Amino acid sequence: MKNFFIVLLLLLNGYLYATDIKDEIFISNAFYGEDIDKVNYKDAKTAMGIWLDELANQIGATSELIFYTDFKALQEDAKKGKVNTLILSPISYLKNLEYCKTHFHQGWLKRERDGKPFFSFVLLSRKDMQKKDKYMVHYFRYSTISKIVAQMYAWEHHQKFLFKKTPKESKPVLDLFFKKCDYAIVGEETWLLMQELNPQLKAKIKVVYKSDRIFVDLISLFSNKLSQRNRDTYFKAIAAINTTEAGKQLMRLFKFNGLIRIDDNQFKPLENYYERYLKVKAIHEK
Repeated sequence: MKNFFIVLLLLLNGYLYATDIKDEIFISNAFYGEDIDKVNYKDAKTAMGIWLDELANQIGATSELIFYTDFKALQEDAKKGKVNTLILSPISYLKNLEYCKTHFHQGWLKRERDGKPFFSFVLLSRKDMQKKDKYMVHYFRYSTISKIVAQMYAWEHHQKFLFKKTPKESKPVLDLFFKKCDYAIVGEETWLLMQELNPQLKAKIKVVYKSDRIFVDLISLFSNKLSQRNRDTYFKAIAAINTTEAGKQLMRLFKFNGLIRIDDNQFKPLENYYERYLKVKAIHEK
C-alpha cells in the first residue's frame, strides 16, 4: 500500500453492483478514474483484495473488484441496470454533471481527520518570493480540481500561472520550500500535517489563499434504480469499515475517520464554483 491516493480510491472509488443470488449478495466494486495511472491498477487491486474480502464477509456477501477507465462504457452498463452506485473524482462528476444528476442521487463521502466531510485548498508561496511575469505552480497529479482553484486565483489577481504535476501529494510543498516553483496548491490538511512534521516549513512559506471548504477527493452517488435492500446492504458494508480490523488499519494509515452519508444538495457549492470557473475561463480564452 505505497500509494495513498490510489489505494484509498480503490477503497472508496467505483460503482457497486449488487444482485441477489438465492440468499447471497454479490458486490462488484468497479473503479472509474480518468486521471489515475493504469500501470498502478494491479498493485492497488492486490492491496485492496484482502480488505474487500473481509468487508464482504461481514455482510454475508461475495465481492469482486473491476476497473473502468471509459465513462461511456460505464454509461452503457448503467443502461443495462448494472451500475447501482457510481463513485468518481470531483472533476469527473462536474464534467458529467447532467448525467450524474439525472440518473443518480445521494451517496456517501469520507470524513476528513476532523470528522467532517469536505476540505479546503491552500495556495502557498515563499515569504521571499519576488514579483514575476509568470509563476510556476506545482500540484498533485491526481488532484486536477486543485489546478482549477489555483487558476481561478490567478485570473482574479491578474497573474500568469504555469502548471506542473507532481507524483506525490506532499511534493508541491517541498518543491516550494527548495525553490523549484513559485506556488504550491495542496489540501489544507496536507499543509497542516507537513507543518507538524517539519515546523521550519512555516518559517519560509505562507498561505496566500484558502478556498471555501467545498472540495472532496471522491464523490459517490446511488443509482435511482437501486433497491432499498441493496442500498441498506451497501451502507452496512460502509459502516463495517469502523468495525473490522482491516478497516481500522486503513483508517489509521490514511488518516481519515470513516464515511458519512450525503444529501442531494451537498455538492451545490462545488457545482456553483465549477460553473463560475467555466464562465471566467470563457472570458479569458476569448
